[in-house]
Amino acid sequence: MIKRILPIIIIVTLVVAGGYYAISQLIPDEDTQGRNEVIYSTSPVAKGDISVGVETSGQLNAAYGGGIRIPEPADQKLYNISYVIDEFLAEEGDNLLQGDPVLKLASTDLDSLIDDLEIQLESKKEYLAQLLGIDISEVDTINPYDGIVINAPIKGRVTELNASEGEELQSLIASIVDDSEIKLSFKAIKSEYSKLYVGQRVLLKFPYFDGYYEAKITKLNSNAVPDNPDDNDYGLTYVHWGEIEAVNPGLVQTGMIASVNLAKSEESFEPASTLQNMAEVESYKKEQKIYKNSISSDELVVTDVLVNENDYVEKGQSIVKLAGADVRIMIQENLDQLREAQRTIDKANDLKNNLVITAPMDGVVAGFWRQKGETIRAGEWVGDIFNTSNMSVHTQVDDLDVVYVKQDAPVEVTVDALPGEVFEGKVARVSQSGQDSSGVIQYSVNIEVSGRGDLRPGMMAKCFIDAGSSDNTLLVPIEAVFEEDGQSKVEILKENDEIEVVKIETGLMNDRYVEILEGLEEDQEVVTGSSSDLLPSQSIESNDTIIPDDGQQE
Repeated sequence: MIKRILPIIIIVTLVVAGGYYAISQLIPDEDTQGRNEVIYSTSPVAKGDISVGVETSGQLNAAYGGGIRIPEPADQKLYNISYVIDEFLAEEGDNLLQGDPVLKLASTDLDSLIDDLEIQLESKKEYLAQLLGIDISEVDTINPYDGIVINAPIKGRVTELNASEGEELQSLIASIVDDSEIKLSFKAIKSEYSKLYVGQRVLLKFPYFDGYYEAKITKLNSNAVPDNPDDNDYGLTYVHWGEIEAVNPGLVQTGMIASVNLAKSEESFEPASTLQNMAEVESYKKEQKIYKNSISSDELVVTDVLVNENDYVEKGQSIVKLAGADVRIMIQENLDQLREAQRTIDKANDLKNNLVITAPMDGVVAGFWRQKGETIRAGEWVGDIFNTSNMSVHTQVDDLDVVYVKQDAPVEVTVDALPGEVFEGKVARVSQSGQDSSGVIQYSVNIEVSGRGDLRPGMMAKCFIDAGSSDNTLLVPIEAVFEEDGQSKVEILKENDEIEVVKIETGLMNDRYVEILEGLEEDQEVVTGSSSDLLPSQSIESNDTIIPDDGQQE
C-alpha cells in the first residue's frame, strides 16, 4: 500500500514546488511592490570610426570580348582567296596585347593571283604604250589631252595608208611591209621530196634578174597531196608542199616566180638540179596591218598624217595622230584601268606580306576552333579572345541593403582562386526596381572590376560595396535611436535621473552603430533600455553599456 502512495506524494510535491517558484518569479517582492522607480540602461555618446558596406557575391564575366577572325580584303578581287593555317603562334590561355601574333597563314592562290595580275598589267601597259606611240616606261606620265599617236609596228614600207587630216579614221589605217625578206611557196614531186629537208640551202633563179640567190627551206609537208592536173602535163600526181625564205634581192614583189635549184655543195652557187615546179613569192616575211578596231573608240578624228604611201619607216616611227574628246576619254579610261590594276596588285602584295593574324584586342585566348593545315577563307572565325583588364560581376542585394548601394561606389573584390589578392571595382549600375525572389525583394547590381590576366570568366567573386566611412565621429548604439513623426530621436538621461527626448540628425548606420551629425555631445548618456520594458522579475544594472572601447566601432 505504501509503495503505491509514495510516487503520488512525490509528484504532488514537485507540482506544488514548481508552481510556487513560478508565482515567486512573476509577483514582485513586497519591497518592490511599493516602489515605482524605473532603472535605465545607458551608453555614453562616444567618438569612434564607422564604416558601412554591403557584402555580396557573383560570377566574374568578361566585360567585353571578340573573335579572332581572318580579315576581309578591301578589294573584292582578293575576297575569294583561300588560305591554309600554317602555324599557331599563340595557345589557349595566353595573355596577349592587341597586335600580338596569333597564327600564320599560307596561300598558293594569292601567289598565282599576283602573277596573273602582273601579267595583265604589263599587257595593258604595252597596249597603251603602242597605242600612244611611246615607250612602256613613259606610260605612267601620259597626259590624256595629248591624244593618240599611231606608230609603225615594224620596220618597212607603207603600202596602204587610209588617213586624211580632219576626217574620221577608216577601218584599215595602214599596212607596213618589210620587203627585205620574202616568202615563197613551192611543191616537190615524190622523187624530189626524198632529197629535200627543212633548213636545206637552195638557189633561186628569177626570170627577171641575173644570177642565183641563196634561200632556205623553212617548211616541208611530209604528207603528199594531189596536184592540180591543169598545172602539169603528166596527169594526176602527188606533191609535197613547202616554204622557202630568202633575202629580197631588191625589187622582188609578191606574185613573182622563181625556179628552185639544189646546189652542188653547201658553199656553191652552181645548180646541181632544178625542181620540176616553180616557186611563187606569196608574201614578205614581215607584214603588218594596223586596224581601227585595235583602238577602243568609235569616233576618231585624224589631226596629223606624218608619212606618205610607199615611204620607208622605222619601227616605232609615228604615222598618224588622233585627237578629240572621245580619244581623251578613251585614254583616261585605259589609265584608270591601269591604276586600278596596280592598286589591286599592291593590296595583294600587302596581303601576302601580312599573312600573320594578330590579336584584335588586349586579352586572353579563350580557344581556337580550327586546326593547323585547315583551309580557311577571309571573314571566317578562328577563335575567341576576352579582355580581363575590365571584367564585371552581376549580383543581387535585398531591399534592406540596396539603400547603401550607390552609383560609382568603390568595391573591393576577392576571388577564392587567388587568396590574398584584392581587385578594385565600382558599382556600374543599380536596378531601380526590385523583383520578388522567394519572398525577398532583390535588386540587380552590376559591378565593374579592374582585373588582370590571372582572372577568368566564371570565377566566383566576393564583393564588398563601400557605402561610406567616417573616422573620429560621434556614435551611439543603434538600439538607442528610434523614429517618431518622421524624426530620428534618442532619450538622454540627465543628472537628476530625468529623461529628455532629443531630436538628432543621423549619418552612417550599420548593424551596431549610428553616426550622430547633430543633436548630441560627447559623453552624454543615451538610453538603450529600461526596466519598464522588462518582466517584473527582471532587473537591469544602471551602469550597463553596449558600446565597446574606442576602436571597436567598425
